[in-house]
Amino acid sequence: MKQIIKNNPLYFGLYIVVWLIGLVWVLSTNKFDQMVLINRYNALWADSFFVMATQLGEGWFFVAIILCYLFISYDKALILTASLGLSSLVSFLLKLSFDNLRPMAFFADKHIKWYFVDGVKINIHLSFPSGHTTTAFAVFTLLTIFLINKKWSVLFLLLACLAGYSRCYLFQHFPEDVLAGSVVGTVSSMVVYILINKMLENNPKDWHRKRLIPPKKS
Repeated sequence: MKQIIKNNPLYFGLYIVVWLIGLVWVLSTNKFDQMVLINRYNALWADSFFVMATQLGEGWFFVAIILCYLFISYDKALILTASLGLSSLVSFLLKLSFDNLRPMAFFADKHIKWYFVDGVKINIHLSFPSGHTTTAFAVFTLLTIFLINKKWSVLFLLLACLAGYSRCYLFQHFPEDVLAGSVVGTVSSMVVYILINKMLENNPKDWHRKRLIPPKKS
């Protein structure tokens, strides 16, 4: 795991900085003040933007990336698939274990007019951790690890963070849910990457370097 971080210092360095800033804010303020601040800054363009950004944490987006990698390398597609499975399972089990209320239900006794985005169904239960954030960080962490040009890692981290923030903007999660989801997704991908690579090294197969459409022979 240390080697992965060493090979991707920009991504993980910035992630740790952003995560720690978020943690300090979460620990120094209460949930109500956090959501009031986030909910206060809204706009129609932001509504559309964050509705799209939250799609980066949908399962279909992860599956689409997996399908693309079938044309690049079977072993990478396998790693992505395993990461989706592990991160989703861990996130789901944590949701069931904590069964925290989401913002709308948590603040049911607060007489305040919250801003809601039209067309977005507000969920009530299973707030911790954020599943969308888990998925987004799982996929973008792996894409960063796969990258040859590490400069793109900044963009991938930004996209993952936007997906996470969108969950708060859309009033679906608290910041603490997003922070936890990012850890679950990131760690799940790193663990899967290490385990599958070790498995393939110890028991190499011809298929794992192949792809759906083989390159044309010159």
